[in-house]
Amino acid sequence: MVSASSLLLPSSLRDFASCIGDGAVRVAEVAACTAPSSTRTSTCSSSTTSSSASPTLSVTASYRANLLSDDSSTPPLHFRLTWAHSPLGPTLSFSPSASANAVLLRRRRGSRSVPSGSSSGDEDGGVSSPPLALFWDLTTARYDPAVSPEPVSGFYVVAVASAEVVLAVGDLAAEFVKAKFDNQIPRARVTPLSRGELVVVSDPAAMHTARVRFAEDGPEHEVSVGCAPGSSGGDELWVSIDGKRAVQARRLRWNFRGNQTVFVDGAPIDVMWDLHGWWFREPLGCAVVMLRARSALESRLWLEEEAAAPGFSLVVQAFKGPP
Repeated sequence: MVSASSLLLPSSLRDFASCIGDGAVRVAEVAACTAPSSTRTSTCSSSTTSSSASPTLSVTASYRANLLSDDSSTPPLHFRLTWAHSPLGPTLSFSPSASANAVLLRRRRGSRSVPSGSSSGDEDGGVSSPPLALFWDLTTARYDPAVSPEPVSGFYVVAVASAEVVLAVGDLAAEFVKAKFDNQIPRARVTPLSRGELVVVSDPAAMHTARVRFAEDGPEHEVSVGCAPGSSGGDELWVSIDGKRAVQARRLRWNFRGNQTVFVDGAPIDVMWDLHGWWFREPLGCAVVMLRARSALESRLWLEEEAAAPGFSLVVQAFKGPP
């Protein structure tokens, strides 16, 4: 069975994470970056204020939906939305399951029926998931093309299955559901599983910023990942959350793989990085940084046997040039 945590994560990082022992995990508080005001700026914010942003090639968001009318024989539904750049402008693709091919939504506005199936259903072959009715409208979508192909506002993507809203993305989604179904249709429980961002790093000192929620009902956080020359020679990798330095890895040519645990909103977040490809696979080497919230079941880093209820993951893959 394909676990939900495998929907987006690069195989190299899954393999890397599975071999990390508990002894390699160091615990740090994000709030620990609270030195006196005279030193806080220099230790927490120097890199984030001087670095430039890196262009984002694509953004992939995955979701899990549990139908309200669900019973034990019906597996959850899994979806993926991928926003990407193309010569004709931003594009949107939709995947109705973990194993299904993505459907490119060529029109700016439309609807279509999409067969669905969860990873569990695909594997077992005995349980069929309900078909999806997909609706979308990007005609008034507003973008920041220099930052991301994902719209900032003015759009919706809505999926309906078994007379339930199983996906509603975009600031206009609620308005569409109200107009289309007169608010007479229930909403399934939808949980964001992961978010992956592919970026091209033209400036070695550039940073990448993403906004995510690590918990379903938690606050939104700004996560920044960057690399900069270290004070003692060699490059340093840093990860900041809400402007506070959470992780700082030095001498990256030796420490190109590693992990550290930080606490955000009182919950553990595992930060893992793999820079081997960046240093040793020219010319299009890839650096991978992942922040993964532990699920309620997990007491240690990355327990495969407990991956049935994974926490949210943010995966940033950085390339030296377009892959």
